[in-house]
Amino acid sequence: MWFGSTKNLLNSLVRSLKSEDGQDEAAWQAQTELVQACLTEMVELSQPIHGAANGATSRYVHRPVADKLNRAMPHVEAMLTAMRNRDRAAALTHGETALQRL
Repeated sequence: MWFGSTKNLLNSLVRSLKSEDGQDEAAWQAQTELVQACLTEMVELSQPIHGAANGATSRYVHRPVADKLNRAMPHVEAMLTAMRNRDRAAALTHGETALQRL
């Protein structure tokens, strides 16, 4: 997944938290799983790239978005915890903060 897609997913999750007050259990669980998927993608995107063609002599290649992802990930983790605890207000707060960090 690309950084833009991950950011769009997080943005849609935050919008959903803002708009849906009466989610049933299945919808809430689906949203929680999407937050987990978003976090997983963020972790993968933030990992350094090593040139496979160069083998052991490869140089670290910095991704410009890695710093943004690393700043946002703790907030997405907290959002996920709040979602698992069914705390909409906390999940929304952490989600909005994560978006600001991106």
